[in-house]
Amino acid sequence: MRDPVSKAEMRAMLRAARKDRVPPPEHGSDIAEHITDLEPITRACESGAAIACYTNRLEEPSTLDVRRALKQAGARVLLPRIEGQDLVWCLDDATMTTNSLGIDEPVGEPIDEQPAAWIIPALAIDEDGYRLGQGGGFYDRALQDLPDDGRGPIIALVFEDEIVQVVPREDHDIPVDIVVTPERVRWLAMPD
Repeated sequence: MRDPVSKAEMRAMLRAARKDRVPPPEHGSDIAEHITDLEPITRACESGAAIACYTNRLEEPSTLDVRRALKQAGARVLLPRIEGQDLVWCLDDATMTTNSLGIDEPVGEPIDEQPAAWIIPALAIDEDGYRLGQGGGFYDRALQDLPDDGRGPIIALVFEDEIVQVVPREDHDIPVDIVVTPERVRWLAMPD
């Protein structure tokens, strides 16, 4: 029997599959509709709260329609910028630059505010909500200091076939609460 696959092996397989994928253009609007239909997101938008999101890489599920829909619904969208080994959060505005990893990020001043929800990238999510990221640890570090009580949902965006039985995990890994694909929403932790 083969040993469980390592994080590096799983990342390589998932990246290869994404490289060959050509998602239909409507995937972005499908994801945006799923996100804005979530009760915690609706409440956050109605109150004008901040929601953390990200700018997707070409091979990731698109977040452009998500960000537009959140802003149209009243949320203030925060996007990450890499500073050293950490992420800082800035308002999603028109002023962007491309970082050394090829990811667009905001140029503005960092905002020190707790988002009402977190929409984060993943290569895969397992049945217990554990996420496999790109390997830099940026989101692990950003999420590790969040309070367990009242932190707002953590929502990961993946393609349907990236919901897997198990991803390799470590002690610092934090499970997500909700997985959104172009096809559906899957709650992994029920809200109180």
